[in-house]
Amino acid sequence: MRILILTLFFLGFSNVLIAQGTVTFQENFFNNNRFKIDGIESKPNDVARVMANFESSQKDFLEGHKQMRIGSGLRILGIGVLVGALVNYGLSDFTQDDTRTYFLISLSGMGVGTVGSAIRSKGKSRVETAVSEYNYLKDRGNYKEVSFQAAPGKVGLVFNF
Repeated sequence: MRILILTLFFLGFSNVLIAQGTVTFQENFFNNNRFKIDGIESKPNDVARVMANFESSQKDFLEGHKQMRIGSGLRILGIGVLVGALVNYGLSDFTQDDTRTYFLISLSGMGVGTVGSAIRSKGKSRVETAVSEYNYLKDRGNYKEVSFQAAPGKVGLVFNF
């Protein structure tokens, strides 16, 4: 009786470990991230939870998503600095000092925006790679598994990690 209960427990446990859902990633017109699990719109935390059986994919996904958010913030900051410099220059007396200040502030805003765009594109690449890797590994069946196998005269549990 004990063996039957343990067997059922471990078989139920193995079903929990099996990866569920195909993840898709796309951006809308405003470059906002959209994630879908089996066609249902989901949040990044839900996607990370689904990827839990594949630690490397999950880690790349979370770090890539974080990079995308940081890069977007820096890009918006750079645009804000450029607009602020232009408004400040428009309200000034157009002296040589004002022109120099405008040029330096604009240059720093462009630098911040460029760095933000580079960080965002690297994060997007990591997210796309993690999603593709997860879908491939899930379809291939390389996930954590606990299974019960019985052979003539032998009974045992098999752990795949």
